[in-house]
Amino acid sequence: MKRIFILPLLGMALLVGACAHQSGEGGEPEPAAQTDSLGLLPRSSTLDEVAAAFAFDISGASVFIAPVKVDYTKRFSSVARSRYREKDYELDEKDMQQMNALLAKTFTEKFLAPRNSTVTENPQQADYTLSLSLEKFSVAAPLDPSPWTWRIYTEQSAYGVLVGTLYDRKGNAVMHFRDRRDIGENLAAYGPAGRLERFTSVTFWADMRIDMRRAFASLNRTLL
Repeated sequence: MKRIFILPLLGMALLVGACAHQSGEGGEPEPAAQTDSLGLLPRSSTLDEVAAAFAFDISGASVFIAPVKVDYTKRFSSVARSRYREKDYELDEKDMQQMNALLAKTFTEKFLAPRNSTVTENPQQADYTLSLSLEKFSVAAPLDPSPWTWRIYTEQSAYGVLVGTLYDRKGNAVMHFRDRRDIGENLAAYGPAGRLERFTSVTFWADMRIDMRRAFASLNRTLL
């Protein structure tokens, strides 16, 4: 009878030893990295949020950039509101076309070009689709001011939250980012509130171009 129980006890000892070895000398194994709501891995970035699929790589891919969506919020109070309508603080159809062109160009230059990737105008032929939006977007003053108020001075051109998600052909998200942007913010020595500069449509688009280039350059560095 003694020989009958020796082998099971020996097997149990070996099993316990194997489990202890797998857990390592330091204790329990390290847990898997936590993913976000899209199933993507958060990345350390100067932007507010960046997450991407494991081993993210879109080298040599074609990307369709969908028209940007703009969600407006409360307007700046630096200009007398009684002289303007809500629509005066929103981008018209021509402005939206310019915004789409600006975002597509800057994203291509700062993020796609380093990966030898290109933009395609045909979503059916694209390897990926980029969805962009400007949330809580607020323009400092009308881009087309009335003749009697054409000299407008502001501390910044606009504010918004830049949000983007990159999807593959199956509709799965492979990259996502989000960042608050103070567009054209003038921080100078003329007081704690900053420095006032004249607001025009020219300065607005110049500030947008500079700020979007910075945002996409930061995104590029995050995912190199």
